[in-house]
Amino acid sequence: MAVMSKELSKILAERLKLGELAKPACRVEIDRLVFVPGRTEEIDFIKSDPRSEKTLTRSFIEPDADDSSTVPSAIAFVFPVDGKGLKDITAYMGDNRNHKGIDIGCPVGTGIKAAWAGKVRKVAMTEKYTSYGYYVEIQHDDGIWTRYAHMSEIFVKPGEYVTQGTVIGKSGNTGDVRSAGVTSMGTYDDPNSPRSKGKGAHLHFEVWKDKTVLDPLPYMKGTKQMFAASTNSGKGVVTDSTFVGTPGATLFHERFTDRAWYTKSLYKIDELTKKISMIERSSTENSNLVFTFDPKGHPAVFPSPTVTTGFNLKLTSVHPAIFSIGFATDFGDGAGELRVFFNGKLQIKVNKFTSTEKVEIRDIPFPNGEMEIRIELFWNGKQVNRFSLQYIQIQELQGRPDLYGNQDKMDPTVRREFFEEREITSVIMPGQPQKVSLQVGKFVYMDTLTLDNVSYIEIDDQFEMDSREARITISNPGGYYSPDYNPFYFPESYQETPWSYFVNGFHVGVLSENTPVRIYMGYGLNLMRVFTGLIDKIDMNGEEATMTIYCRDMYKKILNKTLTETKQYPPNIGHAEAHDTNQFSAMSRRDKIISIAKKQCKQQGPELDYKFLLAIAQHETKMGTVGQGLPPGDFILGYGCYDNQKCDPQYQGIERQLYRGAVRYREAMASRGWRFSSVDDVKYFWQGGDKGAYQWASDPNWYNSVWQIYQQFRSSTEFDSIPEWEDTQSPPPTTSPSQGAYLKSAIVQDLIAHAGMYGWRSNPQDIYYPYAIIQETSYTHAMQATGKVYKAVPDKEGEFMEVEAESILTPKGWKNPFVEPPGRIFESYKYKVSEAIAEVMKDTNFRSYCDRYGTYRLEEIDMNRPVVATYTEHENLITIHKTIDFSRGRSHLVIRDENGNSGHFVDTEILMELKGEIRTGVKEVPFAKTEEQKRLAAQRIFFDLKRLCRTLQISIPGNPALDVLDRIYIIDSNTTTREIYTIKGIRTMFDVENGYLQILDLFWSNNEGALL
Repeated sequence: MAVMSKELSKILAERLKLGELAKPACRVEIDRLVFVPGRTEEIDFIKSDPRSEKTLTRSFIEPDADDSSTVPSAIAFVFPVDGKGLKDITAYMGDNRNHKGIDIGCPVGTGIKAAWAGKVRKVAMTEKYTSYGYYVEIQHDDGIWTRYAHMSEIFVKPGEYVTQGTVIGKSGNTGDVRSAGVTSMGTYDDPNSPRSKGKGAHLHFEVWKDKTVLDPLPYMKGTKQMFAASTNSGKGVVTDSTFVGTPGATLFHERFTDRAWYTKSLYKIDELTKKISMIERSSTENSNLVFTFDPKGHPAVFPSPTVTTGFNLKLTSVHPAIFSIGFATDFGDGAGELRVFFNGKLQIKVNKFTSTEKVEIRDIPFPNGEMEIRIELFWNGKQVNRFSLQYIQIQELQGRPDLYGNQDKMDPTVRREFFEEREITSVIMPGQPQKVSLQVGKFVYMDTLTLDNVSYIEIDDQFEMDSREARITISNPGGYYSPDYNPFYFPESYQETPWSYFVNGFHVGVLSENTPVRIYMGYGLNLMRVFTGLIDKIDMNGEEATMTIYCRDMYKKILNKTLTETKQYPPNIGHAEAHDTNQFSAMSRRDKIISIAKKQCKQQGPELDYKFLLAIAQHETKMGTVGQGLPPGDFILGYGCYDNQKCDPQYQGIERQLYRGAVRYREAMASRGWRFSSVDDVKYFWQGGDKGAYQWASDPNWYNSVWQIYQQFRSSTEFDSIPEWEDTQSPPPTTSPSQGAYLKSAIVQDLIAHAGMYGWRSNPQDIYYPYAIIQETSYTHAMQATGKVYKAVPDKEGEFMEVEAESILTPKGWKNPFVEPPGRIFESYKYKVSEAIAEVMKDTNFRSYCDRYGTYRLEEIDMNRPVVATYTEHENLITIHKTIDFSRGRSHLVIRDENGNSGHFVDTEILMELKGEIRTGVKEVPFAKTEEQKRLAAQRIFFDLKRLCRTLQISIPGNPALDVLDRIYIIDSNTTTREIYTIKGIRTMFDVENGYLQILDLFWSNNEGALL
């Protein structure tokens, strides 16, 4: 929206067609609150992690100290399987395209050790049979973390610190222990293969650097190492100061993987001074930082038998920092030196080199202030050598202020005050969740005050904005309305004020942050509420004796609230505990398959072995977790799938699949006593058995694979503890998108309860309005939804109830739910409530906002609202500006779900504007698995496109009844406009001198054009 000057506002105000009896009016009400001590609030907080704090002692090396040097502190690798070594590796990284680590063969129950010291970042024990099974992840220094998979027992928990070599659990065969399968030296199924010992129990071990997987083998062999803080040793080492703190923001980081690194846009080269931004190049022009030394090439330039080259780096840091450098070289002892100077003082001197892939000098204290770093490489000229500088990193040390600088020289008798002002941009905090009870008291409603000296009000309400914003300007002579007003400061002008008072020994200003505000606007005595919100901040202008109050509507509570506890839907995902009274509802998906397989085989005959159906399910879909085994294409046995494209929907779902599989089992194997004694019996079943010619799957190795899995399952007792599915339990069919899932609206309702959107009303004018109006997320479609979904219990955070899916017949079809797949997690202190809501509701046609009365609303965007007003050039249309720009328009959209299925949609109105041109856009919408969901996603995108392509801006006399997304009729002959538009933005201005004016941003809103 264009910014309007004061002069233009006056001109427009003069053109307002208002009578004497319709004088613009406004009223601003402020609630005065009183503090009541005693209320206790229990929250989860993140306890700071003392082990992440570093204590670094800064030291220098005297230039003539030949016996002094910097020693890289390499950390030796501890082999992760007790009693095993390199000879026991059964599969290497890259043996197949999905193998991201190394497999080490070992019996079940062998001790598993931490390769390095670190903090346990994850323990996964919810899935025993697929992928990694039971596994542990440990975070180490410098972004390195390790994963230990297929374990049978785990001895550690998240957040726990482990020392190097600590036994973290025992090896096992949980998960897909055959996933490494084929190796470069044979297969697990070949008994003569050197890799046959990898079959069954083994440890799968991975090494990661942040989000990049690394090959563990060089670490195991010692050709690649981890490094701790480096130290200076020798007689010439001078200790200077100590720094204490935790690593913070990265001030400088460059990886010299590109020989022309200095040509990046980050750096600017001055050809006269040879300076590259912060970096000054040396005269040797070796600016790619890969140095090759050959004495034959420099006889004239370097008459002495030594060569020195390097470069300079200038950096200013407010706080102390941590300096690290990594390099690789084939230098031997005495062949050369790497020197690093800080402001001319020798900080690092490496003269003993090892033949590893990379050497790191880590955690060198870097003082605050302006610092020039000189990096030099010295070579004695005896042989040709190579040196490659790999990275330089300087990371801020966020320390305790009393330890900045030289700790030893601080006067302990002097009290030092330290205040640091910085903007907090992230709520992610290191450490572990802890419970704390805070005595926070409570502010309760006392009375309502009215601002009677308002000179200007501006309210901005835009569809794209999370919350409405209001700006109120009042006169403030003598600071009478100021939140810090104290009449005792100036007794000569003593004047009491209700806007500033003392209570319980505290000074309280009414006009301060989070004070409730209500704004009313209209004409004469007819006023309507247009804003309910909270104060954001206050600006006071002494020269003009005015105060400006900035406010946001009640959505501010959602925008500001950080999740202080982890939200997981459902909270009890995984295996049911022994004391769980509702085992079936708490079962994992795999356990439900096992439970229902037991039920179906028992019903078809006691001779049937349910483990054979599970063997088929494992081979076909890895127990319903891959391929056609995922909803909505849920064919966990592959039964009814005739090829990769055609699957018969009548066989879809856990119950139907296992029922059909058990029936086929009973009918095909009666002549063999329903027993599978050899692979030939499985082959007989695969070919149709007693039923005659029939092939279960086209895979010619199907029966071999199923037989091997069946043998493994038959000898295992791991399924015995899972109960048979009871007839009274109705398993959620997988044909419905609502299977075991939460309505998106239920998650939103729980999140806003966490943000405090319930129970905040106290003013008598507010208490009659609802706290929230949440439309259950649904869509209409010809196919009826079945099954159950979870709905939120009204006004109760964290409480849900399972109900039958809303399957209400409407004139357009059946009403079906929008749901969130099970397992949605929002971790505490990593999300704000607004971010979590945006994540849940993205790509849906629902709008999340607070209305003019402070009520939270989640509702479907309705593009067919009735027309609420008409504006014409001869009556109430002051100005009009029209823009048509289809350069960003798309007439054709492709909506793709998470399974890669696509829906194609065309908006006929945009197509007409483009004169029939097909312009295509592609959007990934993972949850849109049905045609109707894809259509609604396309409709929302077309809606957003139309807001951009054809817009109108008008100014009108203020109308307090208008809301965003209202439709209005515009008639103007000057721009040949006679159409219905939808409001996408309202800017309201009230001035005591110039009246009541609104600027409306509109867009062409006919939405009847999305075709398949």
